Amino acid sequence: MQGTSGPSVKVGIIGGSGYTGAELLRLLLFHPYVQVVSVTSRQYEGRLVTEVFPHFLKSPYEELSFESYNPEKISSECDVVFCCLPHRASFPVVKELFHLNPSLKVIDFSADFRFKNPETYEEVYGVKHEAKGLFTEAVYGLPELFREEIRGKRLVANPGCYPTSIILALYPAVRERVLDTGFPVIADSKSGVSGAGRKATVDFTFCEVNETFKAYALNGHRHGPEVAEKLSLSSFRFTPHLVPMNRGILSTVYFKSKVGLNELREIYRKVYEGEYFVRLRTTPPKTSDVAGTNFCDIYVAYDESADLAVVVSVIDNIGKGASSQAVQNMNILFNFPENTGLKLFSQWI
Repeated sequence: MQGTSGPSVKVGIIGGSGYTGAELLRLLLFHPYVQVVSVTSRQYEGRLVTEVFPHFLKSPYEELSFESYNPEKISSECDVVFCCLPHRASFPVVKELFHLNPSLKVIDFSADFRFKNPETYEEVYGVKHEAKGLFTEAVYGLPELFREEIRGKRLVANPGCYPTSIILALYPAVRERVLDTGFPVIADSKSGVSGAGRKATVDFTFCEVNETFKAYALNGHRHGPEVAEKLSLSSFRFTPHLVPMNRGILSTVYFKSKVGLNELREIYRKVYEGEYFVRLRTTPPKTSDVAGTNFCDIYVAYDESADLAVVVSVIDNIGKGASSQAVQNMNILFNFPENTGLKLFSQWI
């Protein structure tokens, strides 16, 4: 649909009427090698995509309608499916699609396949997993850490938004073993309201979120175990906050470093050298710097009075934290350059 040059990858989107689905549709317009052939929505079944999202008028989506979920149709028509369903709802769908078409590739936005084993998932999410046999096939879709593992896989578990921002902020220190594991690692993250999804909920209406700022999940957020597992952290504390903005995450992480500021910055430079989507900053970044993009901007500092490393990272929660990272993963699966369709930059104002 979008591109005419090169091979055409046929794409399906399940649950395409939420914020991540809308962003995915937008991003795929810039991709020269994909064709969106199916997009599903229970709420908007039968309606044109441009009726629900009029900003797509005069785009290739003008004749595309939201469909009901038809596993036989989507598994036979598509090369790759983006599953934008909530946690707990995704794994039966993925299991069914693979049963119908074992060669299909699926990029799952939920947490249903993010952990190494189903037992951890069941403990964190409090639900019995009924597709345990697929865990050995799933790969955690954070390309900066698991690029080679992603190649050749058919099931990619797209990371959570908070974990993406925190893991990328900590990874160089963990990889080079300069993070002192004898001390707790603390992550303080602020997210825009779109992270709660597009559903109508009183807590996220305008008057409830405007001109106010709050912490939540103080007894433990489900993204905490995700970060701890991927970085093998034994003592990790994560506190999320909701801020009155549409999109974006800013994470500030604190840890005891075995090296000083200059050496730590050099480690981050070497680890992320050649990573197109990670930008090391000389000044603290803002969420607006990455809005609508797949970039993660990182600033490394050191508080000598507290003897702590302080690393700030920003991402777009529905970009690098969801939809654009999913496109990056698709590019890896189909051997396209990772930034294909993703060479986008934020607006200054």
